[in-house]
Amino acid sequence: MTTIRIFRTEGHITAVTVEGHTGYAEEGSDIVCAAVSTLTQGALLGVRKVAGVDAESKVSDGRLTFRLAKYNDKSDAILETMRLALLDISEGYSRYIRMEE
Repeated sequence: MTTIRIFRTEGHITAVTVEGHTGYAEEGSDIVCAAVSTLTQGALLGVRKVAGVDAESKVSDGRLTFRLAKYNDKSDAILETMRLALLDISEGYSRYIRMEE
């Protein structure tokens, strides 16, 4: 199971942790894992390149974490959109994803 933790400061998403493997399918064929990875890594890229916000990040096997140094309207929009998409996926694949906020 993959656990997604979303942390807020004053209502703004300021950190995200994704841990574990979904176990939906074999490695390389796991569409649920691919969706989670794409959404979270895409959001991190957007925060840095579109919103212009520095984010400390770490990626290792089965784990992605990132923390924003600050936030702005663009980073808020990017991360709230990521959260909504992950929530939608977690509702459809609740055996494989758990979200904590």
